[in-house]
Amino acid sequence: MILAIDPGSVKTGVALVHEDGELKEKRIIPTQSLLQYVQECYDSGALKSVVMGDGTRHESLGNLVKSWIGEGHDEVSFSYVNEKFTTVEGRKLYWQYTPRKGWRKFVPTSWQYPPEPVDDFVAWIIGLRYVRERKKTW
Repeated sequence: MILAIDPGSVKTGVALVHEDGELKEKRIIPTQSLLQYVQECYDSGALKSVVMGDGTRHESLGNLVKSWIGEGHDEVSFSYVNEKFTTVEGRKLYWQYTPRKGWRKFVPTSWQYPPEPVDDFVAWIIGLRYVRERKKTW
């Protein structure tokens, strides 16, 4: 299982992705709870890799996760993923998986912003990018 992270200052998107890119779960958590969530994923027994977007706060949160790995979780790998344009892609993915209601049905999605944060969708995209990059190197 791959844990993909869209790091942020206050909130962080996380997505658990299977090796083939299929989504298991996604959510938005408080950034201060990131390590607790990583530990929960590890305790579930399936965590193999942690991947993080290289945007906001990636250095401090990346170092935090790397320290966690160094404290006895050496079998978990860590890497950064290029996060360029993931927010735009996250908005598109949001509209694919979230039915529009009311007036939103009549306005093209390209003219709208999602009514809620899309950090969880962005984390999923980061996970998908990682899976695609790995397939290229095999």
